[in-house]
Amino acid sequence: MDRVTQIGKFVPKSGKRSFGAPSGMTPFGELTRNPVMITISDPGGMHRVVAERGKSGKVWLKCDCRDGAAEGWCQHRVDLICFRYDAAPAADAELRRAFEGIVTGTSVFNTGRDADRALRAFNKCLEVFDGRRPADIMRGNLGKFTDLISDLAASSGELEDALGQLRRLLEAA
Repeated sequence: MDRVTQIGKFVPKSGKRSFGAPSGMTPFGELTRNPVMITISDPGGMHRVVAERGKSGKVWLKCDCRDGAAEGWCQHRVDLICFRYDAAPAADAELRRAFEGIVTGTSVFNTGRDADRALRAFNKCLEVFDGRRPADIMRGNLGKFTDLISDLAASSGELEDALGQLRRLLEAA
């Protein structure tokens, strides 16, 4: 049975508070490998993504690709944060588990997944725009353009915010 302390916090009967890892995060001492390097292969060549977690839960996630250097984020890192290993055929089950142990439950994990959702939503919105846009603005078609462009603008704004948060988090590492 839990009880309330003087400052309103619930603690177990033993009176000891747990300062363990946040929910879902592998405790630092239980990480099997830290850091982890995964090699990515894409049309631009081979790239190395290195993930490392500090004792406080901070994750450093670096990629040596041009996009990562120029933009502060890259699709390689987002794909790995979402545990998509298609571009990393050499990543065996042990390496994948080690990577997942480093990132799961961290702010990089949550922010990267938010960026991925925003990227997918923007791409879907762009696809809808391309498929439904009228050939001209005559006979009421201007309203259709307005609706499609408004949706695209809203999706673009959400993507910009999500990628900005990811960029700031990755650059702070």
